[in-house]
Amino acid sequence: MTVATAPLTPEHIPLAVQRYDRWFARARRPPSQRSWLADGPVRGEDLVGRLHAVPGLEACRALDGDGNMIGYLAAQPVTLAPDDPAGLRTHPRSALVPYGGHALPGGREAEVLRSLYARIAERLVADRRLVHYVQVPAGEVATAPWADLGFGRELVHGLMAVKARGRQPRGVEGLAIRRAGPGDLPQIGRMAAESSRRQRGTAVFQPQPEAALAALRLRYADALADPRCGAWIASRRGEEIAMVVLVPATPDPVIPESCVELAEAYVEPAARGEGISRVLLATALAWAYDEGHRYMSARWHSASPLAAGHWPAVGFRPVGYRMSRTLDARIGGSPGTF
Repeated sequence: MTVATAPLTPEHIPLAVQRYDRWFARARRPPSQRSWLADGPVRGEDLVGRLHAVPGLEACRALDGDGNMIGYLAAQPVTLAPDDPAGLRTHPRSALVPYGGHALPGGREAEVLRSLYARIAERLVADRRLVHYVQVPAGEVATAPWADLGFGRELVHGLMAVKARGRQPRGVEGLAIRRAGPGDLPQIGRMAAESSRRQRGTAVFQPQPEAALAALRLRYADALADPRCGAWIASRRGEEIAMVVLVPATPDPVIPESCVELAEAYVEPAARGEGISRVLLATALAWAYDEGHRYMSARWHSASPLAAGHWPAVGFRPVGYRMSRTLDARIGGSPGTF
């Protein structure tokens, strides 16, 4: 069954906000997480209002038989320069449905989304944007309708509670950990770039442009001088073999306040399997707790042989996903000509 659609224009924003908040209340997270996870502070009024001001936004609404809005979809264009570190995880010419970018009616999620996406996707393809992303909270209510359209969970957003010091991981013989500062940018940058470069391999196969990797080497210059951030380097026998970097997390619908983000983590391949990552994480967690943070967030590729097993094992739980769909690059011209 086809659902009627129409443009989403500024006069529809107040109702879209109501629809989003109602949908998100149902979809925000699995029941198993509701006992420990605080809600993110960002709501539909902030998200939808800000989104509608994005240049090039493609947006439409779904209507019931009486012409009332029952859902909407909005996708923003993503265009990245060759040296933008964001291009290490995101296609440089793509489209994103961010948080606040869609809302669906209960019981008709798949049906309504199918009609909305058909209208929006046609415009995106005409603009040669063949990689489509959507940000959703964890849980079947949010992910299943997109999976029905061919979207897969490719980037995981995890969260763990930061608690007072409990049982610490066993030490690693000969390992020394020190706080990193501005003079450590070359070491932090080198390991951050090496960590990212490994996403070229199986089974992530994410392109890693050299210009973006070069920019990543310098990305944490300000963070290393900022007392709100934390970074540590682990060394053994005079060789620096691992690091972690924490930065303040930006609150959103799935990230609560008082949260710090695990921006980078790396252990040299020859030193893996000894517990070095756990020792560094324990150091970072202790600092985060003392600084007043009560949550820590991290992101990882769901297809990564290392990250997809490691981060849940140390305590991170999925609270959101970026799902993606990549269309065949042979598509071109008007529909029906390829």
